[in-house]
Formats: sequence, C-alpha cells, structure tokens
Amino acid sequence: MISFTNVTKEYENQTALRDITFVVEKGEMAFITGPSGSGKTTLLKLIYSAEKPDEGTISVAGFELDQLKEPSIPMLRRHIGVVFQDFRLLANRNVFDNVAMALRIRNMPEREIKHKVYETLKAVNLRHKADSFPRRLSGGEQQRVVIARAMVADPTVLLADEPTGNLDADTAEGVVRTFKDINARGTTMLIATHNRDLYRNTGRKVIRLEAGTLVSVGQG
Repeated sequence: MISFTNVTKEYENQTALRDITFVVEKGEMAFITGPSGSGKTTLLKLIYSAEKPDEGTISVAGFELDQLKEPSIPMLRRHIGVVFQDFRLLANRNVFDNVAMALRIRNMPEREIKHKVYETLKAVNLRHKADSFPRRLSGGEQQRVVIARAMVADPTVLLADEPTGNLDADTAEGVVRTFKDINARGTTMLIATHNRDLYRNTGRKVIRLEAGTLVSVGQG
C-alpha cells in the first residue's frame, strides 16, 4: 500500500531523508518515530505528494509518486486522509461544515453529505457536537474533528502527524483508540510520533528515523 525504495529528499543542499526503504502493507497500522528534525513530517509530505523525492521511487495506493504528474495529484489525495498536527480547522465553520468540506469539494449531493458526516461524527463520538464551533471544543474534541474530516471520504490510507502532541495522556489514549477502530475497518495507517507510549508493546511496525536516515524497522 505504501512503498519507499531508496528515497532521498534534499532542501537547499540539506538532506532531509537519505536512501529510505520500507513497506507498509495494505490494512497495516504502522508508526514512524524519531526525534524532532529526523524527517518524519517530510516523509509524510512525500506520501501525499506535497513534496517530490529527489531520488528513489514511492508507491502509494497504486500510484507511482515519483512519476505522478501535477494534474493527477488530486486523484491520489482522494485515497489519502491526513490528520495534521496543528488541526487546521476553520474557526468560522461549525463541526459539521468542517467535516463536510472534503465531500463538498467533490460535489457530492447535500443529502449524501449529511448522512456521511453524521455517520462519521458518530464514529468518533462527536455527533452531539455537530453544531459547535472549534473554539468551543476541547483539544481532544478538536483532534477527533480532524480525524473525522480525514476519514469522511473513506480514504484507503490515513496519515497522522504527531496526533497526540498537544494532548494530555488520557485524551491521547482516546485518540489512539479511535485510530485502532479505524484501522480495524481496513484502513492502512501511518502515524508519525515521538511518543513511545503510542506504540510500545503494541506489536505494530515501528519505522525509526534519525537525522534523515532509517535506523531500524521493528515492532513496538
């Protein structure tokens, strides 16, 4: 589902990722870990084609990203949901509209949007917050809105960048439970985190980066 082969990415003569090779299988839930600046966010950006590799090949959901032309990027992104670290919720839109945005840009009929958004909010235990605005939500609730927004269009791949970085331990545990429920439905997941508690003793694949280099692929 996600395959990197000898991938290198550089920014102005600084190497962000160097000769990275790994595979995340279809339906797998895996973690990328490493200290700040190790290349985790850059790796995720390569997966949803916000950046292009300088060397190597990347395959995601059947797309060969190193050969992907600009007009085909929106088609790739229909297969990918992204949970950003900084939420990126629209402050002037309620929860329903924030989640519905991903469907409206695809011109889905409003009746179908309503059904799909409420179904997705129910899955993350936020159906009762549909009319609330982001500023009225706790950090954990905002994070679950972001997860709902990423999941509402049924992506085959879900990426998360430090999804619990701004949350307390109990709230983070709830977010991880939500991820596990999503993964159990067959969604391939790749979560970037420096928090060892998220993957310790899970038996899940853990991809470790250090200074842009892959140092190990093991199990949590």
